[in-house]
Amino acid sequence: MHFEGEFSVPGKPLDVIRRFADVPRMAGCVPGAVLEPQAEDGSWPGAMIVAFGPKKINFKGRVTTAFDFDALTGSLHGRGAADMRAARIGVKVAFTLSNDAAAAAPTTRVKIASDAELGGVLADFARTGGVAVANVIMADFAQRAAAEFAKDDPPAKPPLAPAPLAAHTLLWAVIKAQFMQLGQWLRLISRHHQGTKR
Repeated sequence: MHFEGEFSVPGKPLDVIRRFADVPRMAGCVPGAVLEPQAEDGSWPGAMIVAFGPKKINFKGRVTTAFDFDALTGSLHGRGAADMRAARIGVKVAFTLSNDAAAAAPTTRVKIASDAELGGVLADFARTGGVAVANVIMADFAQRAAAEFAKDDPPAKPPLAPAPLAAHTLLWAVIKAQFMQLGQWLRLISRHHQGTKR
């Protein structure tokens, strides 16, 4: 599954990429993510919790990151799997930062290109609603990152346990995307039908 998108966060690009390089802090902005201490090889073990109603699926894996402060680019490679129904995921994300000259305050545009391989129970889900889900996760991350960047310092008290990524939120995004696509098809059919009447 290929996905491209972009969002804005407050701050100058160099400041933003330095914040992005604080991997534990940014992991707190990813819905459902839990990060463990960095391993000796530089990778970050962790997990993502997805809630399907009362049931929760825990995807365990690890992620590696790279940042080029001069070029204002970075990348993230991750792999994870869950015991339940052999669900597995592999993802590569590349991002580029640029100054948003149209904004009144210092603002950075973040462009993302991502390729994901989903297997097991996730494969069909990716085909039907993968892009809609990616949009929901990206929008949620942008909102959380903007709130995090607005703080002068990281919170002194320990963070709350991360909330799981709710499947019903993702499902609603998929349904909404499908209805929009259906509406476009109905409008095309209606125009075609009117054209054949003339």
